[in-house]
Amino acid sequence: MEKEQTKNQQEKNQQENQKKSQKLQWHPAFCSALRLELLEDAENLEFTDEFQLTEKPLQIDCTVVKVKKDCKIKNEIGKIFRKHNIFEYKSPKDELNIDTFYKAVAYACLYKVLPNHVDEIPAEEITITLIRDRKPVKLLQKLSSDGYECRKETAGIYYVSGVMFPVQIIASSELDMDLHVQLKALTDNLDEPLMWKYLQEVSVFTEREKNLADVVLQVIVNSNMEKVQKWKGSEQTMCEALRVLMADELNEERVEGQREGQIRAYATLVKDGIITVEVGAEKAGMSVDDFTREMKQAGYVIPAV
Repeated sequence: MEKEQTKNQQEKNQQENQKKSQKLQWHPAFCSALRLELLEDAENLEFTDEFQLTEKPLQIDCTVVKVKKDCKIKNEIGKIFRKHNIFEYKSPKDELNIDTFYKAVAYACLYKVLPNHVDEIPAEEITITLIRDRKPVKLLQKLSSDGYECRKETAGIYYVSGVMFPVQIIASSELDMDLHVQLKALTDNLDEPLMWKYLQEVSVFTEREKNLADVVLQVIVNSNMEKVQKWKGSEQTMCEALRVLMADELNEERVEGQREGQIRAYATLVKDGIITVEVGAEKAGMSVDDFTREMKQAGYVIPAV
């Protein structure tokens, strides 16, 4: 009887997780992650989310336009970039197949003819990027069998030759974590090292960058909540840690009502090496000695310098 109840509870939890996953806004998170991914080149790029192709609902997931045509993009994802760059993104649960490929090519064609003047956007100034968490093996095989040349440019990035536009296919799970943590972390199969690498990068963002990262974090945490709970011991502790990373200040009401939770969250970040004791003390508005004493009283082990 007890085993049956446990099984029923597990099935119920699985159904709830599936419903939550279906509601997650993966595409806005991707657009935010892409901005953060290309942050180093932000001054040379203009982003448009859900670019409207026609009066009816027909949208490109994201377009990236080089402000200065001849500028070189530092991020290796932008190595293929020309003036106009079209992105088609598939969430972890969606399939990236041959029809997606041709839909992206069709979008690029429509994008080319949108302006009022003939050949205002030359075809040679357009590129296509298809991106998904896992490598689309069947798509690459199909493209090869159809006569296109597919080659691996670098970890997680595959170039497709023979198309009317330059095309790259990105498997974000294969990307280098140190170079592409923003896109790599946008997955429902997160591991702990990747999570903490992501948090380390987020912790030094400016306020504007944190607003973008907040969209990404909501999807990352909610789509990996079971793992997050396991890593941190409880959902509340993890969410508190994320919250303090994403906000430089708390208003007086929240500070007064959540002082203990605030200190605990900063202490957790110190323990896990995300921030130093000095930074934790500063953010908590305490001296290093007082903050250290609070950590010890709460049972936290202070990392050796």
